[in-house]
Amino acid sequence: MTRRRVFVVAAEYSASPRDLQPERRRRDFFGAPHQELRPGEASHLFFRYPNRSDDGRTRPDEWQKAFGIREPIGLPDLLASAAHRALTTLHELTGADWRRTCDSITDMLVTSMPGLDPNERVNIGLVPQALQVQLGLSARARAQFVVGTSDSGAQAFAEAVRAARTAEHPATILVLAGQIIPGGYASQYQIRTVLGEDDQARGLDMLAVGDLIMDVMRRSFDLPPGELESLLARVAARKAQVGANYPAGINAGKPFKRDTPRTPWFDATDIAVPCCGAAATIVTSDDALIEAVASSKSARFSTTPLTEVLGLGDGSTNPDLLHRKTPLLFAPAVYGALAGCADDAQVPVSTFTSCAFGVVHDAFPSIELSFLLALGLGWDRSTERMAEGWSNPVGGLLTFGHALGASGLVQINKAHHLFCVDRRYLLEAESRQGFREDGALAFTTSVGGPLSHIVCSLLRGGHQEQRPPRQRRDPNGQSPISAAWEAKARLLRVLLPSQLRAVPNAWLVEGTTSVSIRSCLRALSAEDVAHLDFEGLEKLVVPQSLPELRNRLRAVVRVAQQESERLSSMFDVFRLLTDEIREIAAECRTHGRLRPEAAGLDERRIVDRLKEALRVSLVVLSRPTEDGAHRTVCFVGPGELQDADFVTAESLRRLDAGPEMLPFWTVRAVRPEQAPEAPASGEAERLGEIAARGPRTAAELRLLRTWFSLDPPRPLLERAMRDAGLSLPPRAPVRAVFYAGEVADPGSQLTAREAHELLGFVAHRARAFLEAYGSAATQVGPVLSVVAFERLPARTGVEAALFSAARFAQEIARSSLDQGVIVRAAVCAGEGVLFEDVNGRSAVASPASRRAADLLAAAREIAPDRAAFALEGASELVVALLGQRLTGWERAPEGADGTAVWLGPRT
Repeated sequence: MTRRRVFVVAAEYSASPRDLQPERRRRDFFGAPHQELRPGEASHLFFRYPNRSDDGRTRPDEWQKAFGIREPIGLPDLLASAAHRALTTLHELTGADWRRTCDSITDMLVTSMPGLDPNERVNIGLVPQALQVQLGLSARARAQFVVGTSDSGAQAFAEAVRAARTAEHPATILVLAGQIIPGGYASQYQIRTVLGEDDQARGLDMLAVGDLIMDVMRRSFDLPPGELESLLARVAARKAQVGANYPAGINAGKPFKRDTPRTPWFDATDIAVPCCGAAATIVTSDDALIEAVASSKSARFSTTPLTEVLGLGDGSTNPDLLHRKTPLLFAPAVYGALAGCADDAQVPVSTFTSCAFGVVHDAFPSIELSFLLALGLGWDRSTERMAEGWSNPVGGLLTFGHALGASGLVQINKAHHLFCVDRRYLLEAESRQGFREDGALAFTTSVGGPLSHIVCSLLRGGHQEQRPPRQRRDPNGQSPISAAWEAKARLLRVLLPSQLRAVPNAWLVEGTTSVSIRSCLRALSAEDVAHLDFEGLEKLVVPQSLPELRNRLRAVVRVAQQESERLSSMFDVFRLLTDEIREIAAECRTHGRLRPEAAGLDERRIVDRLKEALRVSLVVLSRPTEDGAHRTVCFVGPGELQDADFVTAESLRRLDAGPEMLPFWTVRAVRPEQAPEAPASGEAERLGEIAARGPRTAAELRLLRTWFSLDPPRPLLERAMRDAGLSLPPRAPVRAVFYAGEVADPGSQLTAREAHELLGFVAHRARAFLEAYGSAATQVGPVLSVVAFERLPARTGVEAALFSAARFAQEIARSSLDQGVIVRAAVCAGEGVLFEDVNGRSAVASPASRRAADLLAAAREIAPDRAAFALEGASELVVALLGQRLTGWERAPEGADGTAVWLGPRT
């Protein structure tokens, strides 16, 4: 059974509302290609919803003020605009007439995260059929809506690719993803719906979750607060800088100013702003269409505008963060998606870290870091790549904006634009040279909920020339990387409670953060309200007025809690809160209660600052239970328990415990250096035993830290296992012969490049003498290294192996010399073990490889200007036989003991 290769052939965004006048939303506008975009029509395409009210509703004058239009923009308008631009791009690339371009679409998938637009007046499930008519697509095209959350764009893309792969006939699928979401706190409250029900009931929102994960990382890697804040500032500043080169984003080119703290760790410049917009992507498995695009010539693209989808992966876990059975540092859905994508593409996990770039979900810095850490880069390498822009070359969602249901498709479009160096979307296109001739790899990620559902893709693009696609066989149905991760995830669920039992009658502090009182209003107890401090209030109000103002705000919170039980909509409660805050702000100004630095702010700014003070700190605690682990949320005072590892179960007071009590995922955790216990079982049983009781020794601690990587280096894992007492079968020894050669002089007839290429050619031809053995070869310019090997017990003696390798060396030297190229070489034998080299092929580790290089250096000293061949370890019979074959060569008298050196003719 075969599966078709699938390519992205067009990737576009919807127009800005300022360019969506009523006449550009009517059906007749879509009956022809979109006209050439004017300067600025590809800038700031995604936008903030212009509502000023807490309920997210808008009035015509708000649209007029923001965009110069009075008719509100709806989701169908954005989807139609993006689709029209994508169809126009395909039309221009193929040169087909407009009707034929529209008829080439066999399927259309439309998606959005429903329930976020309070102005929505259309049944979203009917949008695909309406768009099919509006865009003039064929009546035979299948149009359907894909339900999803904040990763629905990526999910729809994945479904389209899988359908195109396995379709009986070639398929060309238009994928549309869009979002309308109100601005202000209304968006944050609406976005809470991606959390599980219990997370919401306990008072969490996504802003708190992102900051909580950041605090988990700070604790796990023992980061000083100043170091973490410096990193976040550096990353945000660089993204703001490079984001200007991708002008479609909402914040592209805007001044960078870091002065608005939003959570204990995040400034506003660290958080992707919720926004509105739509993306359109066309994927196809139609060979004729792919060839037409590949052969197109467009000044818009520097490389072939084709991006192949090599692999896709999904990962899921419990939507409630508090109900997960693994440590919060580990994101099971992230690991599962990366493993699934690697299996689908039939590549190792290390392929991701060797990609030219990534387009990684970065609604919060902690989310982006979750992916880099899952790839096994470690904290230092992860933050280095993040700060250098490897994981988001043009700023990420942080500068583009986070349109929730559309963002997953935005990630794909960005990768496509980067691959083909699209001048419409990349301002620095002229300075981008593209990639190597055969293209490069990149990966994208998208997130649904609090890292509860992940979609990952592996892509290849950036070709200077695109060869016609070939069908390839489906994977054999095996998923070794996914299976390995699932086994590790099961052990993580066992390890969490075992680590929590390290300190009896105590709770582990997994992380702290703060949350808006509006998000946790119903979760606050009367005692919690009585202890509210309203963090940040002291920066607005003079000290003598703080006690009175705090009491009044506590009373406002109690009233809001009562009203939340009576009113049907929380937005009505938020309006009540806003009215009360406005009244308090006016009184503070009238009675001189504001600090001098706040007194100069206008009324709206003071109200916003007071709303920001409506926050409360919280801590997430974990304790062991009979069926695993239990998490809970407790509201605490500002800064409480920020550096605590454990608290008492009864009073929640800080409990000091030494590093020998800390869980294995914390870098401060230590265990005593002890001799390993003699294992009475195999690898799986031993790991299960350590997981059930927790690591007791330093070796077991190292083993767990190494083993729980998604793709641990094999030698490090084997070393950790042996140190922990596991007896592994030794690597099978091999006998090998090593060849080291170099071009000493290209001669007078050939250039250096031609001589190097000749060396590779004659070496390839000479491998006939090594066909009885496994072999590996590498060439860097004039230097050639070859190893031939066979597992022990060997079928032939060492003399036969040396004789074959010597004949290989002679063939190279003589064939090169026939063309005037002088080659020096050395051959020796030795035993070693196999390892996997940089190309994923078998090579041999042995001291003899170094010895071959030393012999080559010795031959260089003996005859600096002549062809030379050194052979170590051969008997006199072999030396004599070889000498007979080297007509015109002479034996050098100064060879070391056990080494024969032949010198080639002088001319």
